[in-house]
Amino acid sequence: MKTALAGFLRSAYCLTAAAACTLAPVTLRAVPAQPEQGKAVRSLRLDPSIIQAFGGTKAVTRPSRDAVMGFSLPTQVMEVVARGGQEVTTGELLLRGDDAEDMALLTLQRVRAESDLAVQGAQKRMELAKLEFERLEETQRKNAATQQEVDRARLTFEVAQIEFLNAKVQQTQEVIQLDRLNARVGKYRLIAPFDGEVESVMCDVGQAVAENEKIVRVVDVDPLWIDVPAPTEDPVTLTLKNGDRAWVLLDVGSTIRVAEGKVIEVSPVTDLPSRSRRIRVEVLNPKGPDRLLAGEPSWVRFAEPTTAMVDGKPVQAITGK
Repeated sequence: MKTALAGFLRSAYCLTAAAACTLAPVTLRAVPAQPEQGKAVRSLRLDPSIIQAFGGTKAVTRPSRDAVMGFSLPTQVMEVVARGGQEVTTGELLLRGDDAEDMALLTLQRVRAESDLAVQGAQKRMELAKLEFERLEETQRKNAATQQEVDRARLTFEVAQIEFLNAKVQQTQEVIQLDRLNARVGKYRLIAPFDGEVESVMCDVGQAVAENEKIVRVVDVDPLWIDVPAPTEDPVTLTLKNGDRAWVLLDVGSTIRVAEGKVIEVSPVTDLPSRSRRIRVEVLNPKGPDRLLAGEPSWVRFAEPTTAMVDGKPVQAITGK
């Protein structure tokens, strides 16, 4: 793979309409972006000749995970833990709503759920009723107790058994109610659904927010995903499968880069108006100075490209490895 990619970095060829003809090498030019008045901007934008030489289909990079969240019920924001650009891990608290009332109910319910005094009391009454019944049976065998007294004691014991079982059921319900209140308190807390970064927080402490109002966004940009509308007129598109290689041309800051990715999804449906098929490409994007941003335009091809040069120098290539 390194040898093939090195080959891409050594010589450039223009694509022509005739696939069988010999391609001539091309030197690609980097065109400086026009700076705004009063600002010094040092960046590159892709010259059309670069795109033409590389080929491929235009698409946009995006996070592989993207969650825009809000509270599922109206509340007031009481705590903002996360800020834009902050790295977070799964389960980490981002924001907390006004959960004071529900926390009090939760504390009360925890006391009820952890106390088994009602079950113990019902068990002791059952044991007492059983003892009285057994003694009356023994007394009856000595002709010192009537059948009515024995029957009454037996029924009392059976009722005590039922009350004991009912007390255990009630205790189980108290524990379930504790779980329910725990879940309700959780509705006042927004937590990170996955490892990633906070893109933005759109509220502040004291702000009243409505139900399902979107107030925080968490993204994961490693890896990046690119949904490519690959043309179905290209025979390569029809044979793509998961795991196939892909090459991505990007204009990042002042550097034009070529990243190698892989196909992770192949749509079984064709978009009729555009005569294209959605191909999802995954590109590794580890931390570091070469990390790519989501939302950048890109050009993706599924056949290994030829070498591209920018101002006489090879295009910088990244494999993410």
